[in-house]
Amino acid sequence: MNRKPPASVIKQLRTEVGFGCPAPECGNPYLEWHHFDPPWNVEPHHNPDGMVALCAEHHKKADNGAYTKEQLAAFKQTKVDPALVRGRFDWRRNKLLAVVGGNYYYETPRVLVIDGHEVVLLTRDEDGYLLLSVQMLSLTSEVRVKIVDNCWENIGSPVDIVSPPSGKDLRIRYANGDSLAIRFYVVEDSAAFQVKFKTHPYAELEFPLTVAEVNCEIGGTNLKLTPTGTTISTNQFTGNFAAYCGGGMQVDLGLKWRQNWSLIPVPASRLAPCPCGSGRRYKHCHGALT
Repeated sequence: MNRKPPASVIKQLRTEVGFGCPAPECGNPYLEWHHFDPPWNVEPHHNPDGMVALCAEHHKKADNGAYTKEQLAAFKQTKVDPALVRGRFDWRRNKLLAVVGGNYYYETPRVLVIDGHEVVLLTRDEDGYLLLSVQMLSLTSEVRVKIVDNCWENIGSPVDIVSPPSGKDLRIRYANGDSLAIRFYVVEDSAAFQVKFKTHPYAELEFPLTVAEVNCEIGGTNLKLTPTGTTISTNQFTGNFAAYCGGGMQVDLGLKWRQNWSLIPVPASRLAPCPCGSGRRYKHCHGALT
């Protein structure tokens, strides 16, 4: 049985905790699913009555026995008013400006796309709140972070991770140099925009707006996205602007990505498309013999 619950169970678990981690003084919107009654290692299941949504930090604590079964059940029974929790995240309903490696993309959900992979995607739920999806790439076969609609699927073994309850900061770094940082903040008006970015605001912008600042490096490649600009090999560019586009920063490196090797299911034929979504045949992608 796959550890990822069905969509209906995920929706129920997110709703009952008010779309934020129910641990005291938390409320982090990026959630995982903890099986506690019974634990997954005792009996694999997706019974929502024996599961609770927690952030990555408190999920790890729960796995290590920080909470009793009764405490975890109490988290579920404390029916947090979603309106109160979401009130902390009103910034997620503003118009979105993605700043990717020093370039600007307004109201463009596919924020960062590399070789056809949506590395950073920002969509909205039925109430207009931003939902973050991340698919981190790597030239190694190790597990890398994956988030789908604010829900953690993979983390792997990073050497550093920052994900505070505010949901405004996500930084993750691995030993081989793979790193991704996403920071959200609000710019209230055109004057504040000019002070922050040292340029006149673009005509399309509506204030207040939420900025998603994305920076990324992939170990072993010549791609580097920093706040001051984007570097690909010896080429550098910054300050570009686009609005309402099909994609923001779109980079074609033509590399064979190997992340999450152990998590990729094996298709019936090596000639079938690789389940990772690369568009290559399995034999030339995660099924390569070398």
